[in-house]
This record gives sequence, structure tokens and C-alpha cells, in this order.
Amino acid sequence: MHSVNIRQISIIGGAMLVAGGAFIWMRSQSANPQVAQPVAVSEVKAETVNVLVAKRDMVVGERISPSSLGWEAYTPTSAATPGFFLQTKNPKAIEDFTNGIVRQAMVKGEPVLASKIVDVDEKTGAMAALLTPGMRAVSFPISADTAVAGFVLPNDRVDILLTREVQFTSNGQSVSRVISSSILENVRILAIDQSVTQDKDKTTIPGGVATVELSATDAEKLRLAHKLGDLSLTLRGYADAGGATIAPSGKAVMSQGTLSSMSGDPKPAATPVNVQQASQAIPTDVKVYRGGQ
Repeated sequence: MHSVNIRQISIIGGAMLVAGGAFIWMRSQSANPQVAQPVAVSEVKAETVNVLVAKRDMVVGERISPSSLGWEAYTPTSAATPGFFLQTKNPKAIEDFTNGIVRQAMVKGEPVLASKIVDVDEKTGAMAALLTPGMRAVSFPISADTAVAGFVLPNDRVDILLTREVQFTSNGQSVSRVISSSILENVRILAIDQSVTQDKDKTTIPGGVATVELSATDAEKLRLAHKLGDLSLTLRGYADAGGATIAPSGKAVMSQGTLSSMSGDPKPAATPVNVQQASQAIPTDVKVYRGGQ
């Protein structure tokens, strides 16, 4: 009995010693809290590719220098557009485009497309480089009142009107009349005088000569029209500037002779009566019946 009590007391004492030690350890931890150390996270860099871009704003007709182009990092997704020049595939693109001519204006940071640059040598003029293959450059005089007060700029699209005095016959008499009609539609303006681009500080380009892009056939028509009368321009809006140049057919304004189709006779000439046919219509034998005879 006595040995049992001693055993119980020793067990209880050991448990109290363990509990006390745990209590003392917890107090020491609360008095000296440990600061959690931050976990270092390594930054993952996205994969990029170098794309050829314009390093400054460039206007139409400008000759490209090596400092005009450069490489800029793009993500593979954004550089997947067809036509972009990648440094991995075209390492000499800057050298290849040096001395080329800008065909379409570009802004700083814009990816370069082959369609916006004409690859020519130093001896080739800007005007020859700007021409569409198969087309011709033709010049003719204009003035402020025939060119929308100077608001027609290079790369605009216009209609060319011919105004002239024509002669025609009316009631047997020769009469003159002034007529005007469009002879060429949706024509691209290449230059006004010697300027192939618009000055940033000016909204208009007053000039005395317009240079347009036409096919060889339309160029001949324009030269003929210049001899026949006065030429003027009408500016087309951006919504109507698409498509090819059109030469409307059947324009009487281009006729060089008397316009018989514009006769002012109100009534057509009377058709002459055929005397033989008229005589055949009248009966020559007449029979009269009286009282049944």
C-alpha cells in the first residue's frame, strides 16, 4: 500500500515538472518572438524578340538614314504579325533599307513594313520611287481657285474636271455653250509644285503645278484635255479615296468637233410623204347601188 502511494506521487511530480518546463519555454518564446524571414522569389523574365521599328517620325518621300531605324524588344505574340522584320531572321535589315525612300508615313516606334519603304539606290529620285509600278507621273498647271484653295495635298485623291466652250447646232443655227464634266476620277496627287509631302507647320500647299499618277492611256487623255479647256480639281474624302483611278466613258466634253448630239431642235424633222403610197391609198373605182342594182 505504501509502495503504491510513492509510485503515484513520483508520476504526479514528473508530470508537474514537464508542465512547468513547457510553461517556462512558452513564456520565453513570447518574450523573444522570432521574426519570419522573407522568402526570396526569383523574377521570371518574359521571352522577347527584336523587331525593326522607326526611331523617329518619317514623312513620305524622305530618304532613310541608318539612324532612322532600330531594334526594339517585342513579345513573340505581338511580333507574330506577318511583315515584321525580326533581328534573328533579318540581321542586316537596317543596312538593306538605308538610302531607301519612305512610301507611307511612319511614326516613332512603329514596326517597319516592306510596303512602306521603297528600296532604291542613291541615284534614284524620290518621285520615281513613289510611283506605283506601271503608272506615270503627269504635271499640269493649277491655281488656288481650281485646286480647292490649296487644301489639296500630296497623297490626296481628287477628280479632274474639264471645262470648255463647245459649238452645237440648234434650229439650224450655230450656238455655243460652256460645259464641264469629270474626265478622271480618284486620281492620286503625287506632288504640288516641288513638294511631295505636307509641311508640319502648314495646313495648305499653295502651288501652280500639280503632279498626278496616271496610267499611260489616262496620261494622254489628260494632255488632250489640257489643250481643250480649263482643268480643275475636286477633293475626295477618305471614305471615297479607295480603289483605282476611273476614266468615265461617254463624256461629250472631250469631243473636239461640233456636238451634234446636243442639238436644241425641239421637234424632229418631219418625215417627207411618199406621193406614190398616198395615191395608192385613194380608190380609183367607185360603185353606187340604188334600189338593189
